Amino acid sequence: MAILIVVGGPSGTGKSTVGERLSQDLNCPYVEGDSYHPQSNIDKMSHGIPLTDDDRWDWLEKLTKVGVDATSQTGAAVVTCSMLKLKYRDYIKKIARREKPDIKVLMLFLYNDYNIIYKRMSQRAGHFMKNSMLKSQFNDMEVPENEEGAFAIYCGEKSQEAIGKEVLQVARQVMTARE
Repeated sequence: MAILIVVGGPSGTGKSTVGERLSQDLNCPYVEGDSYHPQSNIDKMSHGIPLTDDDRWDWLEKLTKVGVDATSQTGAAVVTCSMLKLKYRDYIKKIARREKPDIKVLMLFLYNDYNIIYKRMSQRAGHFMKNSMLKSQFNDMEVPENEEGAFAIYCGEKSQEAIGKEVLQVARQVMTARE
């Protein structure tokens, strides 16, 4: 059975760094969600305009399909995207199971305090997601609680290394349980 691991959370939580490391640790493909945004989404975010639900559906569908296709290489793939709302996570699961009915979808949701993320985002350069948009992400954020296949991981002041180890431990437990 294939497994699609989605690392999500608001911008600035380190999901790309953690997702890339997780894919290396599991020796499976990595799919960076930001690479699949249409130019219209990138333009909006670059101008500080938050995405709407309608801006996200096609992007989430395309990203999920790419992730599911990538599982055919090793039986697993890691994808990153914000997946802030329950309905986005449900949509990803629906698309994944439509594409591959027996796939397991694991959602690892990284989250942190607003001020910690804002400070991190203020220090990074060259990303289209501006720290001024963080408030809209926190307004939309629904941290998973008792949600099938979803694990919330509070980052706090942990290092990227510590978060990576925690994520890997959860992923390995889920992957072992599916065998």
